[in-house]
Amino acid sequence: MTSSKDIYFRNNWKPNYDKFKYSGWQLLDKIDKDAHILDIGCGYNLLKPHFSNLYGIDPHNSSADCEIAFEDYIPHKNFDVFLALGSLNFGTKKVLDKQIKHLYDITKKDDIVYWRQNPGLSDHPWQGVEDIVFFPWSEQCNIDYCKQYNFELKEMKQDTGNRLYSEWIRK
Repeated sequence: MTSSKDIYFRNNWKPNYDKFKYSGWQLLDKIDKDAHILDIGCGYNLLKPHFSNLYGIDPHNSSADCEIAFEDYIPHKNFDVFLALGSLNFGTKKVLDKQIKHLYDITKKDDIVYWRQNPGLSDHPWQGVEDIVFFPWSEQCNIDYCKQYNFELKEMKQDTGNRLYSEWIRK
């Protein structure tokens, strides 16, 4: 059964990497061009033309290399960079716990995760989309998840639009 969330993300949601100060196009200068990247929730896979080793997954967009939910994805190769740019933001703590556990399971020492996190705020026209629940990301959530799953919180700062930009490194 298709949910209103599926319909919204397939038919209405549009990316805007221009508006983010840290978690948009600026990442092109930050990530090694030869890195093996998993873009979690890649949407229209806009970063793919810039990185030869980027693989994008998304449960709602046919532009992804694989149309699958993150927690169902079993990596077909090793990655050293992971992008979660607004994608691991939805659901309850139980849902996020499962996703972060999966992230831990598929990363190895020194892998880096670049995040754009939504602190539970809605800034899109979600009319008719009853099943979207935002996880309330915060600095403390980042600290707690890093501690629990053996990541180092390398950097965290306020991004545009009340979003949080974070970098985690797997210890």
